[in-house]
Amino acid sequence: MKRIIATILSAMVGLFGYTIVDTAIETRVTTVENELIALKSEVSMLRGDISRYHVHATQPIPPTTEMPTTLPPTTEAPTTTIPVTTEAQTTTTTQAPTTAIPTTMAPTTTKPAPTTTKPTTTKPVPTTVPITVPTTAVYVVDSGYCGDYTTWTLYSDGKLVISGKGAMYDATPAWSSYSSQIKTVVIEDGVTSICNSAFEYCTNLESVTIPDSVTSIGDAAFVNCTSLESITIPDSVTSIDWYAFSDCTSLTSVTIPDSVTSMGMFVFRGCTSLESITIPDSVTSIDWYAFSGCTSLTSITIPDSVASIGNYAFEGCTSLESVTIGNGLKTIGEKTFYNCTNLKTVTIGKSVTLIGEMAFAGCTSITDVYYAGTQEQWNAITVEDNNARFTDAKIHYNYTV
Repeated sequence: MKRIIATILSAMVGLFGYTIVDTAIETRVTTVENELIALKSEVSMLRGDISRYHVHATQPIPPTTEMPTTLPPTTEAPTTTIPVTTEAQTTTTTQAPTTAIPTTMAPTTTKPAPTTTKPTTTKPVPTTVPITVPTTAVYVVDSGYCGDYTTWTLYSDGKLVISGKGAMYDATPAWSSYSSQIKTVVIEDGVTSICNSAFEYCTNLESVTIPDSVTSIGDAAFVNCTSLESITIPDSVTSIDWYAFSDCTSLTSVTIPDSVTSMGMFVFRGCTSLESITIPDSVTSIDWYAFSGCTSLTSITIPDSVASIGNYAFEGCTSLESVTIGNGLKTIGEKTFYNCTNLKTVTIGKSVTLIGEMAFAGCTSITDVYYAGTQEQWNAITVEDNNARFTDAKIHYNYTV
């Protein structure tokens, strides 16, 4: 019977494409066998009853024995896993590919009951990240042309750069509206001139770089640059025009190179912290008001190359104590040393022939005059009016300048 059931089940497996590979099928076979055995027992009992009925038809039927409610335990036959292949061993028919029957049922998933309490969520406190703007960042404020082949660029740190080739335009420069912002000026090599009023009223200008390519400094180029303390003029410069450094009140020293031949009117007028200045042998004339109002200037030497000094050239230099005039000078103009109240000694070369009106007026401290010529030569000099303090001083003749 067991073999028959197994055969039936195998056929069913072949029909539906299942493969018996585990004990689930074997358990089912055993259960069916037990049921068949129980049925077989019942059938045997029924057959016995029928036989007794025929044999003892005339006899009363004895009471039947109650069937046990439980079947006697049966010995379970050993089971064998039947391998199933794509081709039956006993037939030439090709079976369909089989699929393994899962031995366990898929686990059931119990959905959690929804909770009525909403989870509390703590929102993160936003962190303020400070943004630091670098103070050293430099950018271009403005730029443009300042000559046919020259350009200018102003940076946010106050640096003005002039570059290119050739001269600047002799006109009010385009950067004049930024004059108070300019702190440093760099003129690059190739630029040949500094135009009129180039840096006029740049009151915060502290330093200037002038290349050897520059040959002239125009009128009022640095007028009223009140923060400018020093400047180096290169040997290439031949002329310094009117008011070039006028009212540069912080200027303390200036060296004029040997290449300069002329200095215009008011060139250093009003340079009150200017203490010393060197005039080279190349200069032939000093124009009107050139050093007027340089109240900190203590001494001045005019070289032999200078032939004339204009009116008011050193007027109001109240700290000036000594003046040396070389042998090339012929004329001292009107009020040249007017109101130099601290002037004590004057040295004059023998070439002087004219001392203008009020040239030494107001020089109340003069005590000595040193003259390179003889007394006769001194007497031949024309001294105009209002120079009494000068002529009343002690004259030293034949002094070597």
